[in-house]
Amino acid sequence: MKSISFSTVVRASPEPRKLSILEPQHHVEFTNDTGVILTCSTRGAYQLDWLLVDNTPVTSIAGLRRVLTNGSLEFPPFPANHFRRDVHTATYRCRLRLKSGFAVLSKNIHVHALVNTPWEVHVPDEYVMSGNAAVLRCVVPPHCAERVAATEWFADDDTSVFPYLGPNYERLDDGSLYIAAVSPDDRYTIFRCRVRDRVTDHTYTSQYYGHVIVTEPKGQVRPRAAVEMRSRRVQVGHDVRIPCAAHAWPVPTFRWFREHHEQLIPIEKSGLWPRMRTQRGLLHIKSVQREDGGRFVCWLNNTAGTESVHFTLLVTESISVRIRPDTIRPKLNAYISMDCKISGHPIEVVYWIHDGKSVKDTDRIWVSEDRLRLHIKNTQINDQGIYQCFASNTRDQAYGIAEVLIDVSENNRGVGNRSRRAPYARSTHTHDADWNFTGNRESKPELVYWFSEQTLQPGPSVSLKCVAMGHPPPQFTWTLDGFPIPTNSRFVVGQHVTLQDDVVSHLNVSRVTEQDGGEYACVAANTAGKASHAARVNVYGLPYIREMPKVTAVAGSDLNIKCPVAGYPIEAITWERDGQTLPLNRRQKVFPNGTLIVEQTQRGEDAGTYTCQASNRQRHVARRDVEVQILVQPKILPIQPLTNLLREGMRAAISCQILEGDLPIAFRWEKNGQAVTSSPYAPSGIITRRMDEYSASLVIEHITSLHSGNYTCIASNVAGSERFTVPLTVNVPPRWRLEPNDIAVASGQDVTLQCQADGYPRPIITWKKAVGNTPGEYKDFMFEGSSRVLENGSLVFERVAKDSEGHYLCEARNDIGAGLSKLIFLKVNAPARFPMKSKTVQVTAGEAAHLQCAASGDAPLELTWRSPHHHTIAHHLDQRYTIREQVLDDGLVSELSILQTYRQDTGALTCRASNAYGQDEMLIHLVVQEVPEMPKNIRIIDQQSRSIQISWTQPYAGNSPIINYILQYKEAPEPWPTTPQKVIVPGSVTSASVQNLQPATSYHLRIIAENRLGQSEPSQLVQVTTTEEVPSGSPIDVRVEAKSSTELIVTWDPPQKDLWNGNILGYYVGFQELNNNSTILSASGPGGASYTVRTVEGTGSARARTTLSGLQKHTPYAVVVQAYNSRGAGPASPPTTATTMEDVPSLPPGSLTCSALSSQSVRVNWEPPPMRGRNGVLQGFRVTYAPVTDWYGSEDAVTKQISGLHTTLSGLRRFTNYSVTVCAFTAAGDGVRAAPVYCHTEEDVPSAPADIKAAVSSRNKILVSWLPPASPNGVLVGYTLYMSVIEDGREEGTHKRMLSPSTLTHETSRSPSRATHQFWVSASTRLGEGDTTRVVTVLPSDSVPARITSFSRSIVTPWKENISLSCNKVGIPTPSTTWSMNGAILESTLRKNVTSDGTLIISMTQYADSGNYTCLVENQHGHDDVTYIVEVKVPPQPPVLAVVDSYADSLHLQWSDQGDGGSTILGYVINYKREHGDWEELQVEAGTSEHVLPNLWCGTRYQLYITAFNRIGTGLPCDIVHAYTKGTVPVKPKHSQMITLNTTTVTVWLDSWGDGGCGILYFVIEYREVSQTQWRLVSNSVQATERVFSVTGLSPATHYQLRITAHNNAGHALALYNFTTHSLSGMLEGEISPAVPAAGARSLGGARVILPAALSLLVLAALIAIVLLVRRNTPRPAETSGTETAVTESGAGESPSVAQLQNKVNRDQQYLAARAHLPNPTHHYKHASNEYIEDICPYATFQLTKPSAYSESSYSGNVYSGPYHSVRGSFVYHDVKKNDKYKGKEPEYTKVRRKGNRLRDPLSESQESDNLGSTDSEVKKILTLHLPITEYEDDVSDDASAPHSDSERAAPLRPAPPPTYPTVEREESSSSSENSVAGVVRKAFPSRKGKAGVGKRHVRSSSGYSSHNDETTFRLLSKTPTHDYLELPIIQRSHPPSVPVLRRHGVRGSPPGQTQATRARLQGLQGSLSNQCLRAHKGD
Repeated sequence: MKSISFSTVVRASPEPRKLSILEPQHHVEFTNDTGVILTCSTRGAYQLDWLLVDNTPVTSIAGLRRVLTNGSLEFPPFPANHFRRDVHTATYRCRLRLKSGFAVLSKNIHVHALVNTPWEVHVPDEYVMSGNAAVLRCVVPPHCAERVAATEWFADDDTSVFPYLGPNYERLDDGSLYIAAVSPDDRYTIFRCRVRDRVTDHTYTSQYYGHVIVTEPKGQVRPRAAVEMRSRRVQVGHDVRIPCAAHAWPVPTFRWFREHHEQLIPIEKSGLWPRMRTQRGLLHIKSVQREDGGRFVCWLNNTAGTESVHFTLLVTESISVRIRPDTIRPKLNAYISMDCKISGHPIEVVYWIHDGKSVKDTDRIWVSEDRLRLHIKNTQINDQGIYQCFASNTRDQAYGIAEVLIDVSENNRGVGNRSRRAPYARSTHTHDADWNFTGNRESKPELVYWFSEQTLQPGPSVSLKCVAMGHPPPQFTWTLDGFPIPTNSRFVVGQHVTLQDDVVSHLNVSRVTEQDGGEYACVAANTAGKASHAARVNVYGLPYIREMPKVTAVAGSDLNIKCPVAGYPIEAITWERDGQTLPLNRRQKVFPNGTLIVEQTQRGEDAGTYTCQASNRQRHVARRDVEVQILVQPKILPIQPLTNLLREGMRAAISCQILEGDLPIAFRWEKNGQAVTSSPYAPSGIITRRMDEYSASLVIEHITSLHSGNYTCIASNVAGSERFTVPLTVNVPPRWRLEPNDIAVASGQDVTLQCQADGYPRPIITWKKAVGNTPGEYKDFMFEGSSRVLENGSLVFERVAKDSEGHYLCEARNDIGAGLSKLIFLKVNAPARFPMKSKTVQVTAGEAAHLQCAASGDAPLELTWRSPHHHTIAHHLDQRYTIREQVLDDGLVSELSILQTYRQDTGALTCRASNAYGQDEMLIHLVVQEVPEMPKNIRIIDQQSRSIQISWTQPYAGNSPIINYILQYKEAPEPWPTTPQKVIVPGSVTSASVQNLQPATSYHLRIIAENRLGQSEPSQLVQVTTTEEVPSGSPIDVRVEAKSSTELIVTWDPPQKDLWNGNILGYYVGFQELNNNSTILSASGPGGASYTVRTVEGTGSARARTTLSGLQKHTPYAVVVQAYNSRGAGPASPPTTATTMEDVPSLPPGSLTCSALSSQSVRVNWEPPPMRGRNGVLQGFRVTYAPVTDWYGSEDAVTKQISGLHTTLSGLRRFTNYSVTVCAFTAAGDGVRAAPVYCHTEEDVPSAPADIKAAVSSRNKILVSWLPPASPNGVLVGYTLYMSVIEDGREEGTHKRMLSPSTLTHETSRSPSRATHQFWVSASTRLGEGDTTRVVTVLPSDSVPARITSFSRSIVTPWKENISLSCNKVGIPTPSTTWSMNGAILESTLRKNVTSDGTLIISMTQYADSGNYTCLVENQHGHDDVTYIVEVKVPPQPPVLAVVDSYADSLHLQWSDQGDGGSTILGYVINYKREHGDWEELQVEAGTSEHVLPNLWCGTRYQLYITAFNRIGTGLPCDIVHAYTKGTVPVKPKHSQMITLNTTTVTVWLDSWGDGGCGILYFVIEYREVSQTQWRLVSNSVQATERVFSVTGLSPATHYQLRITAHNNAGHALALYNFTTHSLSGMLEGEISPAVPAAGARSLGGARVILPAALSLLVLAALIAIVLLVRRNTPRPAETSGTETAVTESGAGESPSVAQLQNKVNRDQQYLAARAHLPNPTHHYKHASNEYIEDICPYATFQLTKPSAYSESSYSGNVYSGPYHSVRGSFVYHDVKKNDKYKGKEPEYTKVRRKGNRLRDPLSESQESDNLGSTDSEVKKILTLHLPITEYEDDVSDDASAPHSDSERAAPLRPAPPPTYPTVEREESSSSSENSVAGVVRKAFPSRKGKAGVGKRHVRSSSGYSSHNDETTFRLLSKTPTHDYLELPIIQRSHPPSVPVLRRHGVRGSPPGQTQATRARLQGLQGSLSNQCLRAHKGD
């Protein structure tokens, strides 16, 4: 594991300590077998987060990426096929949240994981003409080019090229080998390269050597660039070599130019670029700088033409960033700005970050247009934090950091502007210690901290501070008002240097006085410049002006005087002169701060005394004078130059006169900038004299050439100095510096004739050549060709020739004297030389050849011949050779004759000439020509339906270019005609295309080569068959019928047979919705954008059928059908239209409103549903309304059918809230109801109070009580109590009392006591008084009997509520109270308690509390009782759920209610979960008992349960139901359908795969050589939309295996194919072996095998028929009903796979035959053949991949772990009756309440906890929320020690098998892993008793608990002790539940308790399955 902790340090100055971050590099690369760890850290406490480039947090991905506990980000090693671009090639960054709450971001970290595969390095041959430059390249794979760190070159003996082979060899920047001037000897040198991988540090060496192939030109060749035009990117400081190689003859000259200000400037002759030089065609640039970037041009020239090569040099510099200032402490509502200082190149992106978030422009915060300055105005608290400025380009990134802290304090004293050196992020390079951001080592000072203006009282001390940076470190000086700091002990100046080379200077003033005020300035200066800062220090006090020294100024310059005023505040500062206030003229300026400026001072006008005056508002005045003196500097009289006047020996004098200037004046002299020594004895002999106060002179008595130069007179006084320079020259006649001499040189060498002379003026050198062989007469030498004269006069001959020999005269003249001349002789020795270096001689084989070579050179010459094999040729060695020679004037001619030539004579013969001065060679290429050989290696590279692409290898051409290839072809059965059809292609082409062929037709082809000598023999015959073509006819008789409101049934017949053009593989059915505005499209096919296309697989000539589902309801559709074969789809049928059936409306009516008309009627209005939701013709509307009663209300809703859009509802209850909803209905039924609206009928007078009682409460009191009205009909405003007294038979009158609406009792006096009292009551609303109650009478009595003033009534309550039953009583003596329930005396308990006043309180009501409660009171005078009828309502009972049908993407559910709990069921909640998925829920309205669950994964196992809810709550869930959607894993095709191949490529036809009913998601393609064990991944994400996929780069004639894995939602299927690539000859050397059955089986090819196989099939069919008859007449056991699913054919609408359709008949027979008893066990096992069986038996078993790391075994606990999170409210428990305890399945929700019980459902995925905890105390805690104590106290065990084994909790999760078929699984084994197919879908045989889907039990260990050993293979399921059944668990996820996979384990996989007999039966089953597969294969 590679760890990248940090490589970039963000530093900060130690004063104060700044933020420093340790972070990874900008680019991090690692390989898949090393991994990497990224770390970010900083000082102190912080929180580390990792972010992606979009700022989303980084999450861990198992095996690929994880965030460690220490915050580091780890990328562990991973297999190559697990590479993910979004993980391993992504950008990350870390975010550090500091303790202060601020956050800082790292730079972008580009992570790039590289799959570590070996490289293939090779050196291609380089063809080059002799004398030219060659560039050999070390070629690496393109994706590895960036990883090359170094390239080394070696010769053939593995010696390094550069130290041993000389200066002609150089390594270029890209690693290429540059050879400056290639010679013929270089043809024997071979080269090999070695590169180093900078990521892995591995080295790779080229396997083969590269050659430099030296060619000889056949004439002049115009320069042609051998390097492509390109650009180079280089880092600052690196060296660059740019090659300028070309192919040309003669060898070209080259010149380098650079574009400079849009002009091409030659580099050699320019001194602008001293670091650039050219050598041997290379441009060298040493230590590249930024300014070196640009365009360079290499100009090549020879006599044949010119060529230019352009190069672009891109110079990059690492980026550095800092922010100035780096720390800011502003006040609130202040303005601040920060500058981003960036260096580096190029800068492409600049942005700002605040606390880890991008800074966006607002009206208060904005960034400048160049992104280099951030402005913040009106600073707020939330503006503080860490600011970062990021700068980046594609290769580098850096940032600076600044901190902003808002100062909320009031006192701002001493706060300065800070701008410390910002911490800067350095990239991969390291800066020097004195780094500065301009890139120079010397930088001018820059202030990074300065003091600010201050105002203070006298007395305290003050310290002023300035900090500057620069190199060299600057020195500080301080001034006060422009004058030096007072020399006072109170003023102290200090200076020191920090670790970061910052210079800190302090000015400390102790005991500040009012005279110390003024403008203080600090000035930092070094050799590069200076920087300053000034600010005032104001000290409160009276005005005061410090003394000013005398001020001097130079006449003509400006005078600047600052008045040093102290004191504060100052009102005005003025200047005077001679009593007059300034200014007096234009040149004088006075500024308010006391500065006086006088421009262009003049002595007469401006010298004198000036007075400065300062005053404050209190008119206190201070004055001070200053004396101003004006000085005049010298002015020299111009002197005439002394040029071209003097000769050696003369005398010279120079006089220097002063025109004006203040005395005294000093004179001094300089020559050429150096002081002149005045002495006649000095080497110079120069004397200087002072003539007077205003003049001086310089005298040279005897002048020589050494005295030439520039003489300067310098005059100076106190005001300044003046200088005047006089040039002086001395004329000198020429004299030799290098005198010419005779010279001899060999011809062809370079020679220089030296001739150099000195003198003044500079002599002119001329050359002349003598006429003839003797000197005497001369003519000017013409410089042409290879001769030229250098600037110094020397004559240069390049490659001097013999004709340049002769006498040469060199002359030097400058018109001073007679001049110089010298005659010399140039002798040129002529070495042996061939004027022509090579030639070619062509001859026909068998004829004689005559070869001549003519050499020139000085005698004696010798010529020899050598054969192409470097053997000496002589007549005595071979009688065919004859050599003749002839002497010429300038050389020798030799002729070699060969009497009879053969093919072997072809080659380059060498003629070598030599003499005393050298030797030379000439190559004569002898070409023996003949007719070509026949073409070979004929290969078919492309087959189409009407064309064939064919290629071949170029044969031996007979040394004569092949003119044409003639491709002849005919149909295979026919003989070759006299003139066959042919295709002629040029001889430069080795491939041809034959057009206009017939599809699916066999052809014979042969090829003939032709050159100018004739035609070759025909090649070997090749037979090839054209491919299929898309069908040319459309399906016929297309019919479309409506099946339902969303389905159409489409049937059709195939196209006419002669239009198939191949095998019809299936059909494309396209459908298009037709609306009112659309027209039916033409039958152009469903591929158009308007058609939705579905694929129907199937072959044959039977009528096809499919169902289009998911359509719009009651909508017309146009349907077209296309047939397709392996080549594509044919034309579409004409559109056929049909309309789906009507359905109920899917949208509710809109705009539903309701308004009250009266107390008993309302008006309802609505709008019809939108057209898109009507789904048919609306028949009308149904208005449903019901009063909104209490939660327990059970009034039925009333439905009213309306044809219009409004209605009036009458006969309603008064003052009642009604719920009103509307639905539309069509002929199909009612649609969706609109959301209910609520309206209230109006108020009315109330009904009479429900009841009334009156009883004597004491001897003189009567208590009257009553109940509220049953129908208040409004808001009650009060009660009216009426009382009438009857005494002695007469009525005394009626009394009325108004009582409040809350009063339900009233006590009145009984007076007179012997009278009869009558009472009645009425209630009132705001509309009036209602009816009165009956009249109750109280008769006179002397006793007070027991009476109850409460009333009997019915009470309806939800469970778990508290109710109070009152029993208010009167009587004297106090009556006793007795409560009874249903006639039984009721005792007080914890929940039922009688209070002291007789009230019965029932807490937490439960269903058992329903009943009649009677209160009885009694005393000696009487008794009374009341009865309460209590009804407790509970949630509904769990429905019974069943899956009635399953589809590919949906399940059809039905359920039935078991009880509503006393309250109407309001709806249902369906919870479902796919395997490995999360629980989801769906709510269904009440009133339905079925639902289709849509949008499911096909071929997937689901768990489902349902709950019902009413107004009380949600009921219990039903038992979990397991179901499977239809579909299987993909089905592999045959080898012949899947693969086509050639020599180096195999093509995979992916569209031949069957999808198993589930759409294929993607493919994984791998291959390997048969001899290897490691698979090579080609791609792990090939999309299912790709028809074909090619694997390239294979080796010819090699045995390979191809492994293809297809994935869909149901899992994956793996197919393995063996194939052998074609050999280079074009023939298939290793055809794939035919399908071979298991060992011992015979081929089906002979009649002896076919006949017994047919008889066996007949017997088998008879047995099947008998079994079917027996099974049909045998009734099925009750317990197995509904558990077995019938095997049905896959119709066209179910998209059957190709393999399924081909094996349909055999499969049906095999499925039926498998229902019989298993055959007797066999005791041998037939190993599968290594060869592939193309038609796979439906019973075949194949290897599956092992379970992935993410498997269901990670879960533990009860199966209800999680589902109940979705149940409405809190779920409830019900009591399980003990007599039902062990009948069938125990309810899931009672598991945690059973003591010691095991799981009731062995098919459940795991034993998950249902979130109730593991102890009974936690169970009780939850149960008490839902159950009465009496319900769970009897059933819930207090024993929490029920045994739970760890193995049980960790049991692997095994999905249940499908209802009909068991499933088998085989582990990987070495014997079959390479040739078996994993996951190929075939349905297995059904269980004999149909029990496989019912259940299975765990195999118990001796402890009595389930054993979950991972090695267990088979577990037994027993109904009775006499039968053994196989439990065949499905493999873990990624395989569908219906995949039949046999799992075979080792011996130790046998579960505990399994007997030897059982194992024998299992082995027998395996053998039987193998035999059945063999028989099934034979049946195919």
